[in-house]
Amino acid sequence: MDKNRLWVIGSVLVMVVVVALGWVLGVEPQLSVTATANQQLAEVEATNAAHESSLAKLKEDFSGIDALNQQLASLSQSVPSGTNVPAYVDQLDALATANQVTLKSLTVADAEAYTAVAPVAPAVPAASTEAGASAAPTPTEAPAPVAAPGAPPVTNAKITADNFASLAVTISISGSYGNVLNFVNGLQTGSRLFLVTGLSTTAAADAAAPADPKAAKPAPSTPIVEGTISGLIYSIVTPTVPAVVGAG
Repeated sequence: MDKNRLWVIGSVLVMVVVVALGWVLGVEPQLSVTATANQQLAEVEATNAAHESSLAKLKEDFSGIDALNQQLASLSQSVPSGTNVPAYVDQLDALATANQVTLKSLTVADAEAYTAVAPVAPAVPAASTEAGASAAPTPTEAPAPVAAPGAPPVTNAKITADNFASLAVTISISGSYGNVLNFVNGLQTGSRLFLVTGLSTTAAADAAAPADPKAAKPAPSTPIVEGTISGLIYSIVTPTVPAVVGAG
């Protein structure tokens, strides 16, 4: 009886050892592998979800690429890359013909690097005594700089002397006073950005028909004036890429 009981106890111990070894050597590694695979699957699904969101955003942005290209084309005409003077001359010829004026001369200066308008400090009035004599100035806090008269209210830090340039332009035309003003308005509203800095008109010495055959002849009773318009056009400066010197 004792011998059988020992066999039973020994058999139970053997089965426990076998089950324990099976768990350690077989089941537990598989469970660990499965847990790792599930974690990797969750990470991949999260990455795929992020990529799908980015792809949807890209598709949404791409749907408006035509409008962006049209806007870019318009802005490129307004402020082109490079001076693009020949195209601007053609634009002025067409504008002169449309407004029945004669384009007599055009002068375009060399491009100059853009310079932002610097704020200036307002003048501080001098203090005075009751007798009207100037008193010694009392130390006061310096006034904050303000924008100079006529300065643009908005500036952009991305527009610098390295990527933006202005070209001084002087245009001489002749025609009726109303047509000269229409020409100036066309300059300011045309496809090329033009800032008028000066305008002067004088009565023409000879009121004969314009020399330009394309310009319409004004009525004999219409006085002819000669107008001089000065202003600025702008261009984008393409940054230069330094040459790579070989090691030799």
